[in-house]
Amino acid sequence: MTGESEADILPDGDVEMEGEKTYQRQLRLFTNASVEKGMELVKIGEILSGLRRRETFLDIGAGGGDLTIPLAGSFRKTTVVEPNSRQIAHLRGQRPEFECIRSSFAQADLGDRRFDFILCSHVLYYIHPGMWLPTVAKMHDHLAPGGRLVLVIQSPIGQVAEFFNAFASYDVPVLDLWKHLGEMYGEDNLAVRYFLSDIRTTTLDDMVDIGLFLLCDHRFRLRREEIAGYFRQRHGIPGGYRLVQDEILLSIAKSGEPGHGLVGSEDGRAPAACPGRDGPEPGDAAAR
Repeated sequence: MTGESEADILPDGDVEMEGEKTYQRQLRLFTNASVEKGMELVKIGEILSGLRRRETFLDIGAGGGDLTIPLAGSFRKTTVVEPNSRQIAHLRGQRPEFECIRSSFAQADLGDRRFDFILCSHVLYYIHPGMWLPTVAKMHDHLAPGGRLVLVIQSPIGQVAEFFNAFASYDVPVLDLWKHLGEMYGEDNLAVRYFLSDIRTTTLDDMVDIGLFLLCDHRFRLRREEIAGYFRQRHGIPGGYRLVQDEILLSIAKSGEPGHGLVGSEDGRAPAACPGRDGPEPGDAAAR
């Protein structure tokens, strides 16, 4: 992950189509091998339990909905912004009640709409770091008073970061982002959570495929044997391979009253804050 644009890292033509198939296979493998989405749902659930209003939810870069679908059960209306046509088709098939917008967030026209909860999980890597703050500012503009914006990003330390740095450069400025968000929105409105998740496989080939997925650049396929040697030497455990992922969750609150009372079911009760109430467990759908 080096902050390159999608145009820089994706191949063209037939190669792009083949690359998409490979990416989707690696994505499914990562989802099945990792507890990351489950851990993320727990952390997000803690944040949702503190929201006074849970009516509208926006997921930016939802992928196949591995987080979107479980979280949607806590809201009356869910909107998705996702540039990948296959993922949009999957989401529309799984949840036709979702509003699905096929677009990058930068190009998405959401008018003057406001959302009680906005999620942007592992998406900022696809945006040049120089555009991070303007992008987050646009998200904040669409956040309703009393709402929460959650950004999830890979930590610059830990085993996954070490893997990145062994083959590329993990130069994503997470700490600068944290500092600037505090300056922009106030330290009192910024909360940080740090969590670890396991990635486990029984075969070296599967761990190498996950490594290629994490590197997010088709050109590293030419270094498959080198990547295999890295995992073989450092991450072998009895019965397979293990990689620990360190992640940072940044939560931004927007000051102001969300309105009168709680928004809930038709009988007036508040919706459950626990993710997964009306959706499948993590891993039932393709991850983002």
